Amino acid sequence: MHHYDVAAKVLIDTCRDQILRCFLHLDVDQSTLIENLPQETVSVKRSDFPMLVTDSTGQQLIVILEIQTQWHPHVPLHLLDYRIRHLISKNLPVISAILLLKPDARATDCYEDKEVSFRYRLVRFSEMDARVAVEQWPHCLLPFVPLLKHGPELTPQVERMIYDEPIPRPTKADMLTSMTILAGLVSDRLPLEILSRRRDIMVESAAYDIIKQEGFQQGMQQGIQQGMQQGIQQGIQQGIQQGLLTASKEALIDILVQRFDEVPVSFLKDIDRIDNVFVLKTLHRIALKTPSLESFRQDLDRALQ
Repeated sequence: MHHYDVAAKVLIDTCRDQILRCFLHLDVDQSTLIENLPQETVSVKRSDFPMLVTDSTGQQLIVILEIQTQWHPHVPLHLLDYRIRHLISKNLPVISAILLLKPDARATDCYEDKEVSFRYRLVRFSEMDARVAVEQWPHCLLPFVPLLKHGPELTPQVERMIYDEPIPRPTKADMLTSMTILAGLVSDRLPLEILSRRRDIMVESAAYDIIKQEGFQQGMQQGIQQGMQQGIQQGIQQGIQQGLLTASKEALIDILVQRFDEVPVSFLKDIDRIDNVFVLKTLHRIALKTPSLESFRQDLDRALQ
């Protein structure tokens, strides 16, 4: 699952300077993402973000920011690789940092072997206090709150703060979508609850579209991988079927939200249980005309029998 990388990319795009100031304590006047080094390809699934940062005195430096869902032993080496390549390319001072989204006792801010000693900044979200964040952080950083200490219980409050904030609607949609994705790292319940209340605006987020597309592609890929063992043709068919299921479920939920604003979490869970595209398409046609959620509930129950 790479949705967490998508959420991180959205937040980097929308509040890059605030992330550098709040988490790395840098004096940032402006920053820009650096284009990939030669022979690299662009992907929404990348977790490294090289930036050219200018401070208030006009001095420039490179910041290599790596966002990791969980710790892997190779992360420091990957970071060191990027540091060296950008140092050679730009010939500017470099700061290297890792934002660790989930707690892990193995995580460290230093890599050493017989030849190399490499220190970098390690930001552990699990050690930050959500109560402080709600009071002091810029609003664009609030999507990180579910990951913090006391974060899950404060997430509904933060959701309302973001929803009520007088900011452009697309920005608000991106923030709510990113927070919903990140909440999935600490809770199975929170993302469904936020979706049931805020899908009306979240569907306007570019991240939401990326997630739906990735869900389709992931279904294709899983089917193809299974096909390597069970037969290529069968695997492709399974991938197509999984992708169609994902798209059909999303389309059904979207029409319910458009018609009735809020959809109970129980509806979302039951729709996710359906594994028949024909049934989902039938329910979609019913949802377009049903007079109420109560009436649709009866049709949904029949489909589940």
